[in-house]
Amino acid sequence: MSSPEKTPPTNAAGGHHADVGSAPPVTPTTTRKMLIAAGVVVVILALLLISSFLPRHATSKELAAEVVGEDAAPVVQVIAVHRASQGGVIELPGSIQALHESAIYARVAGYVKSWRADIGNVVRAGDVLAEIDAPELAQQVTQAEHQLAQSKAQTGLAQTDLARWKTLAKDSAVTRQELDQKQAAYDAADANTGAASANYQRLVEIQNFTKVRAPFAGVITARNIDIGSLITAAGATSAPVAGGDVAGAAGPGSLFRIAQTDTVRTFIGVPESYSPMMTTGLAARVTVQELPGRTFTGRIVRTSHAIDVASRTLLTEVDIANPGFVLLPGMFSNIAVQFAHSDPALIVPSAALVIRSAGTQVFVLDTAGMVIHLKPVVVGRDFGATIEVLSGIGEGTVIVANPSADLVEGMKVKIAPVVADKK
Repeated sequence: MSSPEKTPPTNAAGGHHADVGSAPPVTPTTTRKMLIAAGVVVVILALLLISSFLPRHATSKELAAEVVGEDAAPVVQVIAVHRASQGGVIELPGSIQALHESAIYARVAGYVKSWRADIGNVVRAGDVLAEIDAPELAQQVTQAEHQLAQSKAQTGLAQTDLARWKTLAKDSAVTRQELDQKQAAYDAADANTGAASANYQRLVEIQNFTKVRAPFAGVITARNIDIGSLITAAGATSAPVAGGDVAGAAGPGSLFRIAQTDTVRTFIGVPESYSPMMTTGLAARVTVQELPGRTFTGRIVRTSHAIDVASRTLLTEVDIANPGFVLLPGMFSNIAVQFAHSDPALIVPSAALVIRSAGTQVFVLDTAGMVIHLKPVVVGRDFGATIEVLSGIGEGTVIVANPSADLVEGMKVKIAPVVADKK
């Protein structure tokens, strides 16, 4: 029989079993460790506080800046009033015309014997364009020639009789009355000779018109006759070439139409405000859409010296050199006239004008107190982006360049900084 199992002895000192004593001993926490732990906690709390405070502070500053901006003076752009340049250019439309253009009519009646010029031919002054067959006129010239010879014979006889009677009168063989009759007969015969000579010369001159000649050098722009066409002194009576008078309403029934186009001209209507600057000799730059890239030089040769009350414009003629005859009558042209200002006008931006019930005004800046004031002005010519000011402000006056609707009289403002262009 086995002996009973022995119970381990109890540790009187610890009051525990022997197997409990085998666990590691517990070291009590020291004061230094507690301070370190507390410091770490404080640092973490501080970081959390800072991270939450900074965004709120920045937001507060932005809100404060917005409040300050709302209460601050508005920022405006300003510009100093200046005068326009000494020279200027005005562009106006015009229509090209020949320097000289004329419809050519017949002076005698007959039939067209021949013609020597057609459309597009360049002719010189005096060149024969056509010949008219007028046999009746030739017979009239012959008749007048014989009448002149007859009159001269009668004058010669009257002169001989007068000389004989003067000799007889010296011897008192004839009376004074008979001598006077012979003198009167001679004077009448001499007058008849003069009349016959004038009639003959007239018919000869008319006969010269059977040859139709060019009145000046130019180009033929219309031919309204052909061989055999019936001609009267009033013009061509038979049907013109191409079934219509290509000369237009300005020359109905004409034989030819001729235009001088080595130099062409155009008329422009200059607005009244520019009329004082339009003087003879001013240069003009001429361009036409049909000839891109080409520029022609013209000059003002004359003006009407009167304003058209209907259009309030000054009629001005510009002559243009036409090398190569490339400018054709009837072309639409753009005329840019260069002129000089005797007294250049004051110029302000069009956006600077304030149109209100009080009239046209601008905001003038008092640079001493940075305060703006409304000043009424009288405007002149409108150049688009700028406008002329006739009175109200002077040269060098500082004005608001582009005022907004919020600006009012006496408001204090700030000047916007000038930003340089970045290239």
